[in-house]
Amino acid sequence: AKGALKFMDGLLGMLKGDADRAVDITVKFDGAPAIFAGIDHDDGRFFVGTKGVFNASPKLVKNEADVNLHFTGGLAEKVRIAFNELKDVGITGILQGDIMFTKSDLSETTIDGEQYIIFQPNTIVYAVPVRSELDKKIKDSEIGVVFHTTYTGDSLENMGASFGADVS
Repeated sequence: AKGALKFMDGLLGMLKGDADRAVDITVKFDGAPAIFAGIDHDDGRFFVGTKGVFNASPKLVKNEADVNLHFTGGLAEKVRIAFNELKDVGITGILQGDIMFTKSDLSETTIDGEQYIIFQPNTIVYAVPVRSELDKKIKDSEIGVVFHTTYTGDSLENMGASFGADVS
């Protein structure tokens, strides 16, 4: 409780313009499933997976056939899309993110008389105005992922997580 009050006091001071120290604020995106993507230190190959990448026998997808070995149904389709779309983007470390949408998750609706593209990866429904720049980017994409964590270490068993991900 004290930590929360201290944070709120610092945030209020920052908003007023008289903070005595910096306050870090982040945005939490509520996507699902969590996706891991990167290079396997053991063989240098790209992989994707879910939290099973840290199992004693890691569930790593390094080719299309691996999807069917480890996943079924809608999750298998999302992992397949993630593998195909992320394998050529140049991820060099290991990143964790949340899948926000794939094409099949998108629909349009009217809210207060305005058209929106919507998707609901978890509990929050996201709405983006139709004909906006973000709407165009979403419709041109096969998948939307928000990466938020970087893993470092010499093997999957010894990985350490740090907040933030360079997705440049």
